[in-house]
Amino acid sequence: MEEDAFEIYEGDWYCQMNMGIDELRVFYDHICYSIEAWPGSPRRPAEEQEYLKILKSKVFAMIMQYNLDNS
Repeated sequence: MEEDAFEIYEGDWYCQMNMGIDELRVFYDHICYSIEAWPGSPRRPAEEQEYLKILKSKVFAMIMQYNLDNS
């Protein structure tokens, strides 16, 4: 599964959420925990694990951007 699989296209439903850096770090930690504790397929869809990895990468990039901008 590629990151492109999660792009938003015109007409797609989406939502936005605002959070501070502390909440973002907690969210990142939870994503990491979810990957570690992921029970595997077929109990959970294989696509879910791929999505979590993509989400982890995107959230990590957000945290690094914050660190760069606020150092």
